[in-house]
Amino acid sequence: MIFQFRFFVKITIKLRLGIFPTKGIIPTFTGMIFIYIQTFKINKKQEIPFQIMVAENNFESRFFTIRPEISIPNKVYKICGLDRLASLSSPPFCDVADELIEIFQERQLVFLDRNQFYLLKHQFKTIGYNFNCNPKVVLHSKKPEELEAIFSEENLAIVSSETFAHNMIEFMRNSISEKEGFKKIEKVFRNNPLQELISNFKMRSGVYFFLDENETVIYVGKAKNVRKRLQSHFSSQTIASNIDYTKVEDIQVEYTGSDIIAQLVESENIKNLKPIYNTQQVLDPAPYIISTGKTANGILKLQITRKEIQNNLPEKYFNRESVKKVLIRFCKSNNLCRKHCGIERVKGQCSKVTKLHLDCVCSGGETIETYNLRFQSALEAFEKTKERYIYKLKGRSATEDAFVYMVNGIYEGYGFIAKEEQSNTINDILGYLIPQKNNYDTSRIVSGLSKKISKENIFRLAED
Repeated sequence: MIFQFRFFVKITIKLRLGIFPTKGIIPTFTGMIFIYIQTFKINKKQEIPFQIMVAENNFESRFFTIRPEISIPNKVYKICGLDRLASLSSPPFCDVADELIEIFQERQLVFLDRNQFYLLKHQFKTIGYNFNCNPKVVLHSKKPEELEAIFSEENLAIVSSETFAHNMIEFMRNSISEKEGFKKIEKVFRNNPLQELISNFKMRSGVYFFLDENETVIYVGKAKNVRKRLQSHFSSQTIASNIDYTKVEDIQVEYTGSDIIAQLVESENIKNLKPIYNTQQVLDPAPYIISTGKTANGILKLQITRKEIQNNLPEKYFNRESVKKVLIRFCKSNNLCRKHCGIERVKGQCSKVTKLHLDCVCSGGETIETYNLRFQSALEAFEKTKERYIYKLKGRSATEDAFVYMVNGIYEGYGFIAKEEQSNTINDILGYLIPQKNNYDTSRIVSGLSKKISKENIFRLAED
């Protein structure tokens, strides 16, 4: 697996064979957090994190999968045995940072080596967080080449990424002596004039804005607990961040109630304001668009493109799998040609003919004129179909609800509405909507929303 060092793999085999000694009694790691970061190894000097394993106490462990910060070649995913689409749909590091900070609070952090510590420190630096601590490093005095001499060549084997991570955590635990002392993580709140302002902010979900002397927003962030996150920005002995905190003259906060809404508001403001210290969510890849056309034989067709051309359908998708699902549903429900609906790329007949043995226009089993009439009718009905959904979320207060509005699976915006309001029609609800543009990050944030909240908080709206 190219994202692991060779000596890591050898360690794993030794763990499986039980060669590493254990102490008979499992030590108690009170206050410790064991961290192992799995990476794509791009070259000798560059590693890109894609999964962080955090083990608390003796047995509890959690995986945080994050979207790679740069483009990774398809062949690398295949070599690593990873699902590329699943990896790309994972949240960026900024979305899991809140939870990690909560876990790390006042705990002793244990890493395999200094490189692992610096990898995580770099991730926090990109979101403006001061990740300064005195970590415990298991291999701080050992070099990789020294470990190479310990293990023989025949012990090399391929292991799954999660198994590997679990074994590395076990190795870290077994390498720590119960008698060793650990330095307590010290946090010193810098003498900052914003300290009193920060203490007045609420411990709720929201989005915060750093402003300079010209009242220009220079950084936007979100947090499940605004006050704690702001304190973490300014609670370090040294500055190890891409943010110049001396430029921060004021802080403004917008409470959202829900972390989902906070993510959406943060993304919206980063893209609109383009603060100088935000490095993530600034740019978007080109969207996927469904366009219509004709083949050389005059057969009407649909195709997926990533640019605006004539005869586009209005919806824009930011995930190839989502737009393909739409085409599959359209094709199947109207008994159309899979090849000419942009689902299959074949030179001859589509699978409807070759596998299902059914008549199709691509095999001459249906005339082009008849097919085109059916296609046009289906397309007109498809364009008129509006599946409107409201996803109810926690509001900013006990008397309020928040909601996300989606049409045909496309994010349209969010809003807040008092619980006492009687909303019986689409227009009643949409009167409180704050319209938003759909983009790569909003699509990622709202993807799988139906799985994240209970069914009783999902409402399909009837047409007026």
